[in-house]
Amino acid sequence: MHTDNLPFGGITISKQAIESAATRFALDCYGVASIADLPAKNVFDDLFKAEPKPGVVAYKRSGSWNVTIHINVIYGLKLTEIISGVQAQVKYMLESVFDIKFNSINIYIEGLEVPK
Repeated sequence: MHTDNLPFGGITISKQAIESAATRFALDCYGVASIADLPAKNVFDDLFKAEPKPGVVAYKRSGSWNVTIHINVIYGLKLTEIISGVQAQVKYMLESVFDIKFNSINIYIEGLEVPK
């Protein structure tokens, strides 16, 4: 949660709002095919087919916001360009929209997709 106290009341920004916006911004980036589900945390999740969790997580650590995004990228494109582009674009857009400084935008490539 992020709360600003203004002269006429407060504004609260939920973790879900940040995750939703980060998802949208990441999907708009060059080379991103889709948002991947989070990988299973343990063998039991894998064995019992636990419900997959969305691959965008916002969290606050030491007073700073961080976002982790798991993506699938388009096969044949340069991965370093995709990662740096997603990091820069998502960070810029989140900071512009929410007026919050983000400490890190972590990108994990989970898979490749062949363009149709």
